[in-house]
Amino acid sequence: METLTQYWKTATREFPQILSFTLTLLAAVTILIVGIIVAKWLRKKLLISNIGGKRISPTMRPVLASVIFYFIVAFTFYAFLTKIGVPSGALLAVFGSAGLAIGLALKDTLGNIAAGVMLLLLHPLKVGEFVETSNYAGTVQEIGLFSTTLKNLEGLYVFVPNGQMWNNRMQNFARHTERKIVIDIGVGYDTDLKKAQEILLKVLADTPDVKNMPTPPECYVMSFGDSAINLSARCWLPADNWLARSSEVRVRVKAALDKSAIEIPFPQRVVTTKTK
Repeated sequence: METLTQYWKTATREFPQILSFTLTLLAAVTILIVGIIVAKWLRKKLLISNIGGKRISPTMRPVLASVIFYFIVAFTFYAFLTKIGVPSGALLAVFGSAGLAIGLALKDTLGNIAAGVMLLLLHPLKVGEFVETSNYAGTVQEIGLFSTTLKNLEGLYVFVPNGQMWNNRMQNFARHTERKIVIDIGVGYDTDLKKAQEILLKVLADTPDVKNMPTPPECYVMSFGDSAINLSARCWLPADNWLARSSEVRVRVKAALDKSAIEIPFPQRVVTTKTK
């Protein structure tokens, strides 16, 4: 112990500047390590705990966690550099120049951040809702700072840049309690159209899931095709469990047409030849 004390006294006497810088560097490294640990702990706590309760929605929570994480990390690096002696004015100038250069180099990434902010402010989609764009479809798992995570119908996770979610047409299937199903059917030219309409309307009316609001079931003659007369049967169904409900309506329609011997014709082509 006395030997260590002697070494310490000798070091402080012979190398005061080196010792002082070493202690300062150790303090700065400690600040850096502690700051990063605290940032990671807070981000994890915000994601998995119920801090804020209902005031912080599940959609907003991942973005808030990321913002807090990056803010603490940036402040920690600033404290680290000022602790080892870098002037704060020079740091601000360097950060300003670096920010401008990074902003020009990563304009698409910054655009994704801006799009993410708009998605969070205007709420066109929320966690747990099924949405569809021109390229993607799935249930929203997370709206992050840079991308939105969807879980598609195959159970695969798809990471979509926020800019693509914001700039494309989007359908949100979770915002409605009912949806209209439109079934287009082609019948033969020898079909009694009035009878066909009556059969289709009765099928829709007798289906348990079909609703009479906002409008009752409908059936219209739409057009005369090359091989069939095209009818359109329409009705409203509850929006939940949509695939099963709409499938059941189609099965009932097909069974009713078969029972009434109404033909759904295949495309046909008549070829006429002339002989000399």
